[in-house]
Amino acid sequence: MPTNLSANEHFQQVVDRAVSRRGFIVKTGASAATVAFLSAGLTACGGSDDDPLPPAPAPEPAPTLGFTAVTAYTEDGVSVAAGYTATAFAPWGTPLFSTGPGSTWAGDGSETAAAQARQVGDNHDGIHFFPIDGKSSDEGLLVMNHEYSTTLAPAYTNYLTLFGATAAPANTLERVNKAINAWGCSVIHIKRTAGKWNVVLDSQYNRRITSSTPMLLTGPAAGDALLQTSADPTGTIVLGTINNCGNGYTPWGTYLTCEENWNNNFGTTVEPTVDGRTAAQKRYGLASGSTGYGWEVFHARFDYKKEANEANRFGWIVEIDPFDPTSTPKKRTALGRIKHENAAYAIAADGRVVVYTGDDQANDYIYKFVSTGKYVAGDMLNNRNLLDSGTLYVGKFNDGAATGDFMGTGTWIPLTTANPALSAFSSLAEILVNTRLAGDAVGATKMDRPEWVAVHPKTNEVYVTLTNNSGRTVTDDANPRTANRYGQIIRWREAGNDAAALTFEWDLFVLAGNPTMDQTNPLNKGSANVTAANTFNSPDGLGFDQSGRLWIQTDGGYSNTGNYANQGNNQMLAADPVTKEIRRFFAGPKECEVTGLTFTPDSKTLFINVQHPGENGNSHWPEGGTALPRSATVIITKNDGGVIGS
Repeated sequence: MPTNLSANEHFQQVVDRAVSRRGFIVKTGASAATVAFLSAGLTACGGSDDDPLPPAPAPEPAPTLGFTAVTAYTEDGVSVAAGYTATAFAPWGTPLFSTGPGSTWAGDGSETAAAQARQVGDNHDGIHFFPIDGKSSDEGLLVMNHEYSTTLAPAYTNYLTLFGATAAPANTLERVNKAINAWGCSVIHIKRTAGKWNVVLDSQYNRRITSSTPMLLTGPAAGDALLQTSADPTGTIVLGTINNCGNGYTPWGTYLTCEENWNNNFGTTVEPTVDGRTAAQKRYGLASGSTGYGWEVFHARFDYKKEANEANRFGWIVEIDPFDPTSTPKKRTALGRIKHENAAYAIAADGRVVVYTGDDQANDYIYKFVSTGKYVAGDMLNNRNLLDSGTLYVGKFNDGAATGDFMGTGTWIPLTTANPALSAFSSLAEILVNTRLAGDAVGATKMDRPEWVAVHPKTNEVYVTLTNNSGRTVTDDANPRTANRYGQIIRWREAGNDAAALTFEWDLFVLAGNPTMDQTNPLNKGSANVTAANTFNSPDGLGFDQSGRLWIQTDGGYSNTGNYANQGNNQMLAADPVTKEIRRFFAGPKECEVTGLTFTPDSKTLFINVQHPGENGNSHWPEGGTALPRSATVIITKNDGGVIGS
């Protein structure tokens, strides 16, 4: 960037240059701040002006951001836009049954492992509301992830919050088993009566899926030697799901839970000072010796020197039928093994199912799966195993025609045995088990921690949060900042507006940043749709509502000082994809992450999650006083009964 230009002046020059080159970016005054395509006019970014271009979708009206933005918030509570009410709901430890283990919550972390297996888990994350009858906005199944067990740094190995507020002795088998039962997912039957939501205790649907629940490995890698263990020589049955971060859902009514930082649970007690990891184990970040959680001490399957393949059985997307409590969750190996953040689906022009995922690691990749079979509405027999067969692709984001214009074209590279770049892999199963290595081999674009993906419900544009990458030293147009502490959101449109296409056009929707302080790199002020009123860092959770508003959640620096001055606690913002205006809608308590979002069918109730409040010991949310901090869902409604965000 020319040193004599401000960041905003540079962005405007880029817009002017892009308009001149291709004529597809529509200026909208001050809101046309980044080099973003708009819903009404995206065309190809490369080649000559005479290239044949697919027709763009008809322009969509800008969804209304009909609320007054809230200011940055630093207190130990929650702040929501005026005219809305936010209510904590179903925090960690909430009973799902009225009798038996776990039917009461003591409030001090003293519950047993058996009790935890029948209570709402810890560290709420991805979430989805399934209407009980397919349409009700007053009753349904709330399904959510529980990413890990809360700790109070620096006492990482003590799981202090999980077991109480005071320092704990060394781990025991009981403690590890309680942690295992605090992870995974909850299926919670909820109902609204007289305006208040309650858990339907003892419902046939209430269910905990934990890190010890039996699951099936399905798809191309199932049964492969790389997935076989001494306890499961078939390579098809695995116990549990771990580090369930973001989520997805399918049009046939199932829930997708995504295994992210599963590597943190695998270490070794066998000569722990001798690094015995394979190249693949290093690439996925397994500990060379012991782990902070210590599961390997009490369960041999988490010791990679005792059970080399057990770790290969994690890192998958797991499909769960929430309406069948007797069903066995299925790990769909066709979608690849990475640190999955979430999963967002689209239906291709010919009816095939497309699932987008990001690998949440600095300098890792964005993926797309395209099913072999086609979705048929209402045909569960046809749809139930669509995610077991198809092609997995990894993204290559090419720079634009002009360096620094933050837009370009891209290609989807197939991760199959037919790809000559993958000739070193002996089988498709090996590619899928070692998806990261396959992405390396084909030269995919290293991204700034790809996290949540969201598909616009009307235009089919795809958005993904790139949360941050403090270690980046080499930039490109999609990842334009070294030492990226603020993150960005990138978006693309598939060629022909077909989700199954193998090429796409992309641009940056927003560069998060902090314009309220001096910045050595002007890009760190953010794009012009980032202002002193909405400054934020580390976009993470992401989702659209039915009207096309884009909801952005953050998980980053909350010190409110230095690089993060005036940004306050982590938050949720709403954005208009057409004008690119962004407003802060909600802010969480101290030291939390705001994550996961889902709406009732009428769009009048929003469920979000607040994870690890007080992760450094400085919160007592949601109960206040001296109570233990507890991750919880937050229910948001508009006081006049209207649509959220309108």
